[in-house]
Amino acid sequence: MIYRFPAESAYLPRTKLSYVNLPGILSDGKRDRQARVPGFVCVQLGERCFLVFLRGGEPFFAAKLTPAGRGPAALSEVLRLCATESERGEGGQIGYYGATEEQLKAMLATLVAEPLPWPEPLEAARPERLFPQLRERGFTGVLELTDGERHHYLHFDEGSFRTGWFAERDASVAIPDFLRTVFAAGATLKAVPFAGLDALPVQAGPGLVDLYRRMIGGTLRELALSAGRETALGMLQAGQQVAAREYPVIAAFDITPEGRVAGDPVSSPEGLTDGVAAWITEVLINAADHHGVDPGAMIEKVGRDSRFVLQEHGFFARLPWALAI
Repeated sequence: MIYRFPAESAYLPRTKLSYVNLPGILSDGKRDRQARVPGFVCVQLGERCFLVFLRGGEPFFAAKLTPAGRGPAALSEVLRLCATESERGEGGQIGYYGATEEQLKAMLATLVAEPLPWPEPLEAARPERLFPQLRERGFTGVLELTDGERHHYLHFDEGSFRTGWFAERDASVAIPDFLRTVFAAGATLKAVPFAGLDALPVQAGPGLVDLYRRMIGGTLRELALSAGRETALGMLQAGQQVAAREYPVIAAFDITPEGRVAGDPVSSPEGLTDGVAAWITEVLINAADHHGVDPGAMIEKVGRDSRFVLQEHGFFARLPWALAI
């Protein structure tokens, strides 16, 4: 199964993944002004499809589509999987496409949330019933039409069709004429309604995720000097459980028995910062109470080399201690 999506242009037509440097594509917007455009990278690994969305030429969100489901994916996970598949010489495919931000909103609306509940099945194969159904209920949002491979996105406002984005539609073909070919798919065609997005979601990038991994690992190493390795590891794991009750994204981190911090959390930069700050706060309060640790001094030591980035993301402001950093 090859997933196909609408696009205004193909900067890189679909080609073998092993031929392409994905990190180079995702960082091109930082080097080349002409590359600072909205669009998406589509990576096909077997029946798994990963989408990396770009705004101003820089990645801001990733998602996945598989026969088992769909949803957000960690940018760091996508990069790692692609690197592994490329090294193996597997048959992965990649394409880089230009698209408007409005189209990206429509695509992401179908990937970041569950479909809207609908009182009766939408009759995708019968447009003479489908459009009246949407009009009668004043549907506002994005309707995804898909035959399993091609994905089309129709934007509605109070039951009226406003605009749409259609996979493999030639610009010379009028939308009504093209839709006739889409509906000709018959029973294989599915119509699913989603709420629209007011703004594009933003995901914490691999660099920020890696920074917080280093903060967690550094906290563990410093605690081990005061409380011993096993005790420090237990404190960090216990703090993670407590923080994850309010910030579930923290559960995505994994601390191995050897003290290595792994995991690919999917969250906004703000949400990830909130969670890691709550986790480290919980751990250091416990360490201060039972092992005489000075939390402020430890944070200053662990975070000094990355203090400017941490300050930019408001990490220090989320901690209960005054810091000289």
